[in-house]
Amino acid sequence: MGIMTFFFSGCATLKEKLPLDVDQTAQAFFDELQKPDNEGAYSLLAKGISQRVSFDQFDQFMQTIREQWGRIDTDETELLPFHRRVGEQDFIPLNMPPQKIKRYVFDVKFENAEMNFDLTLAPQGGVYKIVWFSVWGSSIYMTPKVQEKIERLFSNPDDSGQ
Repeated sequence: MGIMTFFFSGCATLKEKLPLDVDQTAQAFFDELQKPDNEGAYSLLAKGISQRVSFDQFDQFMQTIREQWGRIDTDETELLPFHRRVGEQDFIPLNMPPQKIKRYVFDVKFENAEMNFDLTLAPQGGVYKIVWFSVWGSSIYMTPKVQEKIERLFSNPDDSGQ
């Protein structure tokens, strides 16, 4: 019995250390956003987007969402075929075949809002990373504070005058 317990706990530990597949990475983003800090969610971003969006910007954006919309209650997803969306072209790795790019749309229910998140994932260093994300939905929930954080998140620092 002790050997079986050791075996199963070893398998669970090994599984936790294996790289996440694309579906697990997409879901892990929202799992990590439900934790007190946003470092785990930020670590799932690909190099290109994390170079453009600092952790502080990302953290402030997610804190604003929590302040305005509350905590995440549920998130349901659907895998969609990839098609380019406005704004993501700067984040898709060059020469990446479209069949390797995965797009997920999450219907996320917060305590005080219901919004959609698009996550675009592509392989980077042998694992899937989030290369682009967007938030969209009813303008009722897009308060000026949330809108400002979204605009600042992806604004080019050279264009903002900062």
